[in-house]
Amino acid sequence: MYESLLCLPYFQGMSKDDITEILGKVTLEFKRYGDGDVLFRHGEPCDKFIIVTQGKVTSTAFAPDKSYSITEELDSPVAIEPHSTFGYDTCFKKDYIAKGECTILYVEKQHLFGELKKHDIFTMNLLNQVCRRAQQKEHEVWNYNHTSIAGKIARFIAMRCDKPKGEKHISIKMERLAALLGETRLNISKSLNEMQEAGYLTLHRGGIAVHNLSGMIRDFE
Repeated sequence: MYESLLCLPYFQGMSKDDITEILGKVTLEFKRYGDGDVLFRHGEPCDKFIIVTQGKVTSTAFAPDKSYSITEELDSPVAIEPHSTFGYDTCFKKDYIAKGECTILYVEKQHLFGELKKHDIFTMNLLNQVCRRAQQKEHEVWNYNHTSIAGKIARFIAMRCDKPKGEKHISIKMERLAALLGETRLNISKSLNEMQEAGYLTLHRGGIAVHNLSGMIRDFE
């Protein structure tokens, strides 16, 4: 438990004594899930601080018009949408499904403003992570100046993913991707095939499996 929590940025800098004190005062709920179990659905209330402590989950985000979706594989330990716990829209933005067996820790939202708030390190870590995400998204928008098609594809995927690591799957038609990027279907197909030959991704009917998003960002941005 200690090791899992300390691996999360929200608890970094805290001592084992601090965490022991928190665990002694905060009611924690653990749940185990099996492979394929639906954890959360887009639009459901996100009213708890949620951490995957063991195992893996997949997250799937859908375009507003449902014309495409992007699925990521997330490895533990990882917090699930802590930014959705606050603000105007406190609902999950993605679907989450267990990949194999996994264990999830739930912390009631009230504890974030109770016992956890008493630890300045946790409060600052939480604020830093939420602000970092907002700043990163703003940076991505204002620094979108790619001229190569491969760079456009890499940025399109990266802007819609939470983490550069892990397998990604994009379910999208080439015509739709071409329209979104302002390119012809032929040029998109040519670039994707070149990226496939380089080992960054694999093309299949109806989608793209990305194996090395970090490399794509590094080499094409």
